[in-house]
Amino acid sequence: MWAILVAVIVPLIYWGYHHIIRELREIDPVLLNHQSSISETRKPSESAIYRSVDVPHGVSVTRGLNLSVGYKIRDGCLKDIWHLALRSAGKSHTTITLGKHRYTIGQVNTLLHQIKETLDNLGNIEAVALFGDLMESPELLLVVWTCFFITDIRLIYYNSKEDFQFQLEDEVNVLFTSERHVEDIPLSFKEIIGFNVKSPFTRSIDIDDVIESSFEFNYNPQIDFEHVNNQPYSFIRNRQLIRFYQLNFLSAVASKVMSIPSSLSWSTNDNLLISYTKNSCSVNNIIFETCCGLVSGLNKIDIINSREIPSMKSLAAHEPTIICIDSHILKQLCNTTRKSFMQSFILQRSEYFNSLGYFNRFGRIEKSLNLKVAYVAQLTPMLSSFISNFCKSVLGSRIIREIYTDFAIGPILKTNVYDYRVIRNKSLALSGVPANSVELKTINPKEGNSHGKLLIRGMSVGKSESLQTDEEHWVDTGLEGTFAKDGCFYTTF
Repeated sequence: MWAILVAVIVPLIYWGYHHIIRELREIDPVLLNHQSSISETRKPSESAIYRSVDVPHGVSVTRGLNLSVGYKIRDGCLKDIWHLALRSAGKSHTTITLGKHRYTIGQVNTLLHQIKETLDNLGNIEAVALFGDLMESPELLLVVWTCFFITDIRLIYYNSKEDFQFQLEDEVNVLFTSERHVEDIPLSFKEIIGFNVKSPFTRSIDIDDVIESSFEFNYNPQIDFEHVNNQPYSFIRNRQLIRFYQLNFLSAVASKVMSIPSSLSWSTNDNLLISYTKNSCSVNNIIFETCCGLVSGLNKIDIINSREIPSMKSLAAHEPTIICIDSHILKQLCNTTRKSFMQSFILQRSEYFNSLGYFNRFGRIEKSLNLKVAYVAQLTPMLSSFISNFCKSVLGSRIIREIYTDFAIGPILKTNVYDYRVIRNKSLALSGVPANSVELKTINPKEGNSHGKLLIRGMSVGKSESLQTDEEHWVDTGLEGTFAKDGCFYTTF
């Protein structure tokens, strides 16, 4: 009798358990097996061309913000981002933290016009240089925003002091930097400008005094968008210059903020925290992420040095709902957090349910942390899906892993925000699918060999003499890996 009951009840419990888990999943596993739009044809020794399913073949990849001008739709320009930020400031009361300084959007607008006035006093300037770590001296972002949003002056960023050896076509005499880097500046610059500094700087802009808010902005989005500097930014690294255009920024920003599901979208109630370690892409990442935050009209944007968030408790103190960090910071935060025996047990259960597709937050270690999305820039060694699932459970947040490169604005690869799969092959790293602004393919050394070099083309890719492009504008990303049947790109450790 007991044997019959056990034989009946155990299968029922097993079936019921797995049925409930299947019903509670946020996404059908079938959708995770078809994450890319794949071209119907391919060339010999090449893979098909892959796109995000958000921008299937037959339509254009994401170009811009889709702003309306009468009956027409346009991509927008960088000044539109500031116009939208100022317009939403009255609703969201956005504040921006730059290191030790916190400003409202109106106060930032005042400072940007103050920098513009300083530049106007120097005469007709077409370009200015910038040198300094934006995480160590985030106030230098004021110079970036002045060039992008207020003036039509091109900004040239030097990634290291060795990059000053690069010879520009046109002479640049004005440079902005911080006090910690002034000794590395060559004598060729006639004007060296900083914030709250003294000699040897030739000019100083005070950003400590009480700053009045101003919403004056000499830009009419109906007509002035046609008269902006099309090439606002150049990035010099390893003595090579990469030019970025308006379309590169607008397509990347739109790809990020318009591709997230509505339930997780960036809104006026969100607080964004940005923190990166020093790496080749960190400067462009910071500029890009702040543009995403400004166009979304967030409640708060904090650019914080990683030293100021050594623990989950210190991270929670900033009250972020969205974070943009790199994988080194994420692993340090999750691995160094102390856990009691009970917390470890609950965390293991949380990891288990997350790996089945049942997103939960009961395993998060810091209960005062209320994250909804963590964007993680992949650094070497890349995060495995196993570690990503662990970090998701510790944070109580969804994680989107991204891969960046020097010659593109925004990520070139991203993982699905709902992807819960844990790859059992520990030598493979899930890199995700193409960002909405680009398309990808691999060049295979042998016919039928799926492993190959990853190539990219798209709206967010800049231009450089150092980038070797073919007649169809494909560029080598420097990555190697495989597109699998699920449409995702995988790299090997």
